Amino acid sequence: MQMNVLFVCSGNVSRSFLAEVLLIMELEAQEVGNISVSSAGLFAFPGSPADRVMVNYLSEMGLPAKDHEARQLTTEDVNWADLILVMEKDHARVIEKQWPHAVEKVDLLGKYISPEQRPDDILDPFRNSPYHYRLAQAQITMAVKSLAKELASKKAHA
Repeated sequence: MQMNVLFVCSGNVSRSFLAEVLLIMELEAQEVGNISVSSAGLFAFPGSPADRVMVNYLSEMGLPAKDHEARQLTTEDVNWADLILVMEKDHARVIEKQWPHAVEKVDLLGKYISPEQRPDDILDPFRNSPYHYRLAQAQITMAVKSLAKELASKKAHA
């Protein structure tokens, strides 16, 4: 059974882009098939390139960063997705207001960082300090690893 996962942030150049690339890599490493992954931004400037800091982070991990261009979230994206993972509670509110039918699909990516804890927002590091980038990168990396394990488990039991 096919599953579609959509990551959403503000501009689709840092956080959702990074989460998309990392989840694709994790799913490939765990040999999990039939999951499509995409990303978009609520306030994106379509065609904007990926944040160089995030591209460099991926390069340091040995991951090629595809030629990413920011995409604006559309109704088609919302309808396509089985799971919409947002970076901030405000993102969830915007989606739920604009697409009320999608409420059940929307969740915070931060809930996968530490399932026992209350989910945190993953704040936008764009044009902030190296600390803000390291924090966002660590949060997204941990959350995506946990998410990939959960998706692999669901696929194995489906």
